Amino acid sequence: MVDAAAGAEPAPLPGSPRCPRPARIGTAELGGEDAVIAVATTADTVEASEEFDGALAQALAAAAAGADLVELRLDLLAPPAEGLAPARGAPPAPPAAVALASFWHEAVLALAAPPAPTGTPLLATARSQREGGGAALGPREHAEALGELIALQADCRGERPIADALDVELSAEALPALARRAHEAGIAVVASSHDFTATPPEGEMLARLARMEAGDADCAKIAVMPRCEEDVDRALDVTARARASLSIPVAVISMGERGQRSRLEGWRYGSALTFATVSADPAAASAPGQPTIATLLSHRDRANSTAKPGGSPQAG
Repeated sequence: MVDAAAGAEPAPLPGSPRCPRPARIGTAELGGEDAVIAVATTADTVEASEEFDGALAQALAAAAAGADLVELRLDLLAPPAEGLAPARGAPPAPPAAVALASFWHEAVLALAAPPAPTGTPLLATARSQREGGGAALGPREHAEALGELIALQADCRGERPIADALDVELSAEALPALARRAHEAGIAVVASSHDFTATPPEGEMLARLARMEAGDADCAKIAVMPRCEEDVDRALDVTARARASLSIPVAVISMGERGQRSRLEGWRYGSALTFATVSADPAAASAPGQPTIATLLSHRDRANSTAKPGGSPQAG
C-alpha cells in the first residue's frame, strides 16, 4: 500500500489513468480529474417534521456543505398507507409497482428543483432489501417500478427539473433495458452491486463491473464488506484493474470502519465516486463507514495539490 500521510506524494498507480469515457451527471463529472463526493438522504419523509429533518432539508444541507452529488434514497421514504379499499365507484388501484413509482416520482420532483440553484445534481436510488435497502421488491417488481419511474420522469423533461441519474442494481437483471430507457429520457445510469457480508473474489468483482459496462451503464459501482485488511487491499486492487480495463468510470467501496480508507484513498486507484455524510453522527450515514464530507474534501484538496489518479506527481 502507498503511504497517504500528509505531505507525501502518491506514486502513480497501475491501472488508474483518466477514464476514457467520463460520465456527466449534471455538473458532476465521474471519471474526470477529481473523485465525485455524494451525500445520501436518510429521511423517511420529504418534508421536515417537528423532530426530524426531511429529505429536502438534508439535500439542501448536503449541497451547502459542498457535495458534488445528492443521492435521494427513495427506498427509505415511507410510502402512503397501503391496503385501503377504494371507494365505491372509484377506479381500481394501480399495480403496486406503478403506485410506488408514482410516489417516487413526486419525491424526485420535490427534491430536484430546490438544489438546482446550487448546481448540485440528483441521483435517484431505490435500494432493494436484497442489497441492503428498504424497497421490499423482487427483481421483476423492482425493474417494473424503475421503468415506470423513468417514464414519469421523461414526461416532465423540459418542463420541470428531474433526476440527473438513476441507480440500477445489477441484481434486478434488467440493466440494459432500463439503461436504454433512462438514456432516452436524458438520465444517466449508475449500475450498482452490494455485498454486506463479505468481499467476493477479485475475479467476481471484476466480472460484475464488466457486466455493468456491457449493460450500458454510465458508471459501475460495487460496495463490499471487508473481514480483514487484506480484503480492503483487494478492493483497491480491483479498482485499479477495472479502471485500466473498462472504459466507463468505476467506484469500488469497502464498507465499515475497516474499509474507510478505501473511501479516502480510492481516488488514487481510479475510483470515480465516493459517499460522505454532512454530520459526524453515525445515524446520518446511508452505509457503514462513511466519513464526513469535510474529511473527504480535505483529502480531495490534498489530492489536487499532489497528484491525480494515473498522472505524474505535481507540485504541491
